[in-house]
Amino acid sequence: MRPRRGLLALTLAAVVVLAAGCGSGGGSDVARGPVDRVLVVTLPSVGWADVQGAELPHLDRFLEGAAIGDLSTRIGRNDAGTTDAYLTLGAGTRAVAPILDKAVAVDPDESYGGTPTAEILERRLGLVPSGIAYLAMGAAIDANDLSTYGAEVGTLGDALATAGVDRAVIANADAAEGFVSDDPPPDGAYARGAATALIDADGMVPGGTVGRDLLTDDPAAPFGVRLDGDKVVAAFDAAWREPPDRSVVLVEASDLSRAAAYLPRATGAQRAALRTETLEEADELLGRLVDRVDPERDAVMVLSPVSSPSSPGLGIAAVGAPGIDPALLRSATTRRDGYVQLADVAPTVLSLLGEDPPDTIEGRTFQVVGSTGGDRIERLADASEAADFRDALLPVLVTVIIVMLVLLALATSLRRRIGPMGRRLLVPVALGVLGVVPATFLVGRIEAVRPDTASYAAGVVVLAAVVAAAAVVAERRLRGSGVIVAVAAIVGLVAIDLTVGAPLQVNTAFGYSVAVAGRFVGLGNLAFALFGSAAIVLAALVVDRAGSGALRLALVLLGMVVLLEGLPMLGADVGGVVSMVPAFGVTALLLSGRRVGWREVVALAMATAATLLAFAFIDVARPDEVHTHLARFAEQVVDGRWSTIFKSIGRRWQASLGGAEVAGWITVAALMVAAGVYAALVATGRAGPRAPARERHRPTVAAAAGLAVLGTIGLVANDSSVAVPMTMLIVVVPVLVVRTVEGDVR
Repeated sequence: MRPRRGLLALTLAAVVVLAAGCGSGGGSDVARGPVDRVLVVTLPSVGWADVQGAELPHLDRFLEGAAIGDLSTRIGRNDAGTTDAYLTLGAGTRAVAPILDKAVAVDPDESYGGTPTAEILERRLGLVPSGIAYLAMGAAIDANDLSTYGAEVGTLGDALATAGVDRAVIANADAAEGFVSDDPPPDGAYARGAATALIDADGMVPGGTVGRDLLTDDPAAPFGVRLDGDKVVAAFDAAWREPPDRSVVLVEASDLSRAAAYLPRATGAQRAALRTETLEEADELLGRLVDRVDPERDAVMVLSPVSSPSSPGLGIAAVGAPGIDPALLRSATTRRDGYVQLADVAPTVLSLLGEDPPDTIEGRTFQVVGSTGGDRIERLADASEAADFRDALLPVLVTVIIVMLVLLALATSLRRRIGPMGRRLLVPVALGVLGVVPATFLVGRIEAVRPDTASYAAGVVVLAAVVAAAAVVAERRLRGSGVIVAVAAIVGLVAIDLTVGAPLQVNTAFGYSVAVAGRFVGLGNLAFALFGSAAIVLAALVVDRAGSGALRLALVLLGMVVLLEGLPMLGADVGGVVSMVPAFGVTALLLSGRRVGWREVVALAMATAATLLAFAFIDVARPDEVHTHLARFAEQVVDGRWSTIFKSIGRRWQASLGGAEVAGWITVAALMVAAGVYAALVATGRAGPRAPARERHRPTVAAAAGLAVLGTIGLVANDSSVAVPMTMLIVVVPVLVVRTVEGDVR
């Protein structure tokens, strides 16, 4: 009993240490005190590299006193379109634009398609309210009701209206009058999606203007028109109410959208000239607007809701408000210093005004975290460059690894024909392939090898060789320990990385790209596949090498991996927990010599649900500013919002298996086939409680079953499709090679 109690005490102590060491980790809320007014200036298609490469004195001066960060502009797997992005800003949840009239917003005195706006509103709304009208509101509501994100369009506008806060939008990114093209800019000849950031549930914004009166002819400008700065400022002055009135005003530097749409039509030199000119004009407009803001009682947000070609998936975000120091931004959504998301803007605006964000939104308020020193803009631009390098490198690296695995497997199957030297190289090469995994995580943090492909490859080879050499030395000293060392290097490195905030996961090959924005902390899907499969293999290897006396150690190992994967202050990976708990449970049962029947399957399902809920309620118990999606899951369970939970599950299925309906049928079919196969085996006496026991290598059976469960559930529970089980092969194939060759020696 003492060893068991010792292991239990060690596990509990480790949990306490992890929870304490990785506690909140949050910064302070941007809202140090309520402000009277919020100015939101949007600079579409601008990234930090653009800011570095241009003369923008007004923006530079604003940024000197602001908290800044990268703004993730991804919605699902794609960069947000203009109207998608603004709808997301206004919903506080990822939103999608409708197909029809997606960016058509009109002033009260305008016409659309030759019909006065008043007539259109009377037909669509049954009334004619004053202000800017988004004509596609009904279609937008329908589109988001059907989407997997479930955004409630107009949430921010409704919350501001309830709080008595005035709203206004000033923007117009239209093409020239009468412009005809198969690809008009950027969402059609009417490009007024900015209005959707502040619409209410009726599709209305009470103040501001999006009409063509904001434009002036300019033959040298993209599409021959540009914003008239004087008219924009005059409209802003009319909307910027004096306290005690409170207001939120959004002004779009719309010429940037027009330029982004026009650039493919221009030559290389002209593109640069147009881009520079529109950036400088946007900077001048920003300066005129900020001069009208009272820094003692107002807040200014500068955002790029649509990413720049220089940094796909990422725009800029900056907030200046009373009490905010020059620092970095983050949110509980990203939990990574320097990164926020589109959905985080709505709760931030409300928090700045002293209002509580609605519970229905997905985003979380911006936080301010202390900068680590140096040039903050350079740091963010470098991270974007690293993300681009990683995304471009990954297909090449995966191809190389696949070729290596195929050749390694082929050489192993033909080992009798490749000669003594070739056979002797099989094990070191296999161990080196295992060493590639920790090497890719480590090399991503070596500045000297980024972003040069040749230097990167050399770094990976050297580090993988170090792991392989350590494993070979261990094997010479103790037979069977070499492969354990190589696999333990994967598990140990990922485990240590998680306990210190997972810095090795950012922009690394098997980590995640901040530009893709599926995840900013914890483990991504590829790292989960490597971590989970390596843990199963390591547990089986340890029991095989040391016998049943090492079973408790193996069980503790599996338990610790689940904790690292699921604790909200560490991995916070729902899909990982849902996959690991049953897979590790099957492995543990088989390693213990027990059968896995229907009772065990039900017990594992219940254990999975209980573990997930435990992690979720641990998250709820933490401070609000550091809540993750696990806390939202707990709130949804308590509130009985099952439709939201099922939509989230459906989104993962759809991402992995295609359309939601197809995914559902595939899952049902797979379960029916599995049940049929099992029933047939029971009927023939080959499975079930009455089946005769067979002598099999227990650790091998346990590992194979656990890996099968991990890969199958991981395929469905995560949103990377076959990438999860395929990535597991990077661990499994080399281990099989080593075991096969070792079997020949024995």
